Amino acid sequence: MNALIETLPPRTFESFRCFDRRENRLPARWHQHAEIELTFVPKGSGERLIGDHIGRYADSDLVLVGEHLSHTWASDEFRGQRYDMHEAIVLYFKREFLGSGFFDIPEAIRIRDLLTRAKRGLWFPPEFAEEIGAKMRKILAQRGMLRIAELLQCLEMLCECENTVVLASEGYKCEANSRNDPKMGQVLQYIVENFTDSQLQINQLAELVGMNHSAFARSFRNTTGHTPTQYINRLRVGFARRLLLEQDLSVLNVCYQVGFASVSHFNKLFKAEFSMSPREFREAHLLVHDSSRAVLANDAKAR
Repeated sequence: MNALIETLPPRTFESFRCFDRRENRLPARWHQHAEIELTFVPKGSGERLIGDHIGRYADSDLVLVGEHLSHTWASDEFRGQRYDMHEAIVLYFKREFLGSGFFDIPEAIRIRDLLTRAKRGLWFPPEFAEEIGAKMRKILAQRGMLRIAELLQCLEMLCECENTVVLASEGYKCEANSRNDPKMGQVLQYIVENFTDSQLQINQLAELVGMNHSAFARSFRNTTGHTPTQYINRLRVGFARRLLLEQDLSVLNVCYQVGFASVSHFNKLFKAEFSMSPREFREAHLLVHDSSRAVLANDAKAR
């Protein structure tokens, strides 16, 4: 099961693409393409899936995605809708857009190495992302050679960042698929839209793409690096993290809202992911005001 191959129509008046995602009405789907992609999300939150990486994103999210690396962003605001219209500025360019071998010249060696590392996806911290986002906005408004100069400056700045995070695992292989097979995209999109349903079953996902349970589970793991259950649980735990930080909900309520039926199982998985229980996580990251003391008291009952 492969990611849908996205083909971007060439445009004769430009060598690379830069656009606001909201204006292009791109479907929210698991896909890959031959272009390198730089995506900046100024505002919004949701799940970010890059290769076998599953994580939450928030305001000022900046990721560089290498060619043929399967990916998708699924925002909380537009969950379940065909088009994900959250604000994002996206740059698409081919490695050879300035000519074959351009990034092999001595002055561009660092950029060449950056693009090679991007084959597993690279995340940049928010304070750094804001600077790059400002330059990407300039590219949106520019024409001619100024666009190219601005893009090269962006890439040079990305090379300077010392706190990048590699997203996909070292063993993840991204390959250019020779055929359009939307099955994996269909399954992953269904999971993203329905992972908070405690009744979500693996057989349900297998039936969605016409496979038996064992064949589906094997194919899913080969493609994503996770079992279907691991994948769903990581999405649930990531969403729970956000609810604990942003909502005055008890741990018990968070557990049920993200799709877990057992609070003890939820606590165990959360602790495995963040090295602390949900209650400890909330206490470590929030200033506890008088208004939230009752919530913490309820949390104690769910320990």
